Amino acid sequence: MRPNSQECYLERMKVNDHFSITFETAGKIPIEFYITDSHNAHIFSMPLSGEGHHSYISTSEGRHAYCFRNGMSQEVVVNFNPHGPEEETYLVGHDATPAEQEVRKLSHNVEEVRDHFEFMLFRNEIHDQSVSDTQRRMFHWAILQTMVLAGMCGWQIYYVRSLFKIRGVV
Repeated sequence: MRPNSQECYLERMKVNDHFSITFETAGKIPIEFYITDSHNAHIFSMPLSGEGHHSYISTSEGRHAYCFRNGMSQEVVVNFNPHGPEEETYLVGHDATPAEQEVRKLSHNVEEVRDHFEFMLFRNEIHDQSVSDTQRRMFHWAILQTMVLAGMCGWQIYYVRSLFKIRGVV
């Protein structure tokens, strides 16, 4: 997301539809997250958070929006996983047998674990990039220090030799 910008995504929902979303920003940079219903009334708001999870059941029919607002002066990468009504069928089967209900719950839990794993991979990529940048900077700094040390040694040898040449010792 660009600095001082907002991005919204729409989800078409009916009454009693279930919706859930999980999000995380690279580097845990805080952003504002909120959900509005079809009448633009705020259902949920999470100000200045680097990660979050929320789920709710719709009370009105229409287009619901979930929005991310970056109030910072820097770009932010947001990784999010929404699960709309078509994916949340595990809650709908009221006439299902207990075994089917347990399978639906297990399926939902597996989806949550998969989402969390994707977040972990995302975090790992960010940290690997940071480590790589730090190692590169340290390498260049070490080369610069070596060159300065070699230059100072050469200057000291030259200075001491010229000092003894003036005195006629060498």
